[in-house]
Formats: sequence, structure tokens, C-alpha cells
Amino acid sequence: MPEINSQKPIVDQIITTITGLKDGLKTYPIRDLVKQAEKFGPYLKQQRLETNQVRKFLDAINQIKALLAQQNEDNNLQEELENIQKKAEKQKDTIRQIQNILEEDLNIKLKDIQKKADDDKDKLIFDKIEADVVLLKPKLAYAAARQRSAKPLEEVISVAIDKVESTKDFERLVQLIESIIAYHKAEGGK
Repeated sequence: MPEINSQKPIVDQIITTITGLKDGLKTYPIRDLVKQAEKFGPYLKQQRLETNQVRKFLDAINQIKALLAQQNEDNNLQEELENIQKKAEKQKDTIRQIQNILEEDLNIKLKDIQKKADDDKDKLIFDKIEADVVLLKPKLAYAAARQRSAKPLEEVISVAIDKVESTKDFERLVQLIESIIAYHKAEGGK
């Protein structure tokens, strides 16, 4: 702020200070304001200004101050402010609900993507063993042709092999065969 020059009339000093403010009167440094007012008051008295000559102006200022204070306490204003806040909270709730729905949808989509990836990986792996799985059928048919007692096993396992389309299906086929063999041995089979 410009230094207060006692040679320059106080009116010009105050005007220069105020016009030099970049972000409104709120940036008027309080120390400058007080120093300038300290000089300006006596200057106005020297000019023979009487308070009653600016009474209407001062009354208008005081009315605006009272109105401003009243607005802070005004119930209607408070209600409007509360309504604005409630509206904002409702909008936040709506956004949260949308976010939850989107998160659920995203989780479902992520699970679907993972399932697809797992299925694709499984298919890639199964493609490498599929021929070997299918070729189990002729081997089983050969065993059944050599031993008639293997014919029921061949019929069951052939149907099961036809249902093998993934590594999980193959794992289940292995469990079926192992279970059959385990119970066969438990009955004394060799």
C-alpha cells in the first residue's frame, strides 16, 4: 500500500488507496484504514461537515447493517438454507445409490469377465488334452472287447467321456473313475 503522505490531501490519499485495491474493499489494510480515517475525521470537521448533514446516509447504512444481521437470523432464510442442504443431501444419496448400483453392476461385470477369462483359459488348456480324453473311449472299448466284464464300465465311462468339455469336467471324470476303482477294490477286486 502506498505510504500515507501528509503533504497530499487525505481525500486523495484515501481515493488512491481504495482505487489501488485489486480484490475489492475487503483487502483494504486495516492499519491504513484506521490511519486514514484518523486524519479524515478531523479534515471533515475542518470542512464544517455536521453529522446531521449525512444523517440520511448513515441511517441507510445502519438499515442495511440491520437487514444483513436480520437475514442471518431470518427463519425463512434459514429454512431456505436448510432446504438447499437437504436437497444437496438427497442428491448425494441419489449419487451414492447410483454408485452402489454401478458398483454392483461393475462387480457383476468383473465376475463375468473373470469367469470368461477362466473359461477361456480352461478352453485353451482343455484343447490341449481333448484329443487324449476322446481317445480314452477306443481304449476302453478295446478293454471291453478283450474282457466282457469291462463292458458295463465301458458303457458308463463312454457316456461320461462324451460329457467332458472342460478341464473341470475332466477332473470330475477322474473322480468318477477313481471312485469306481476304489469301490471295486473295496469289494476285493484286483
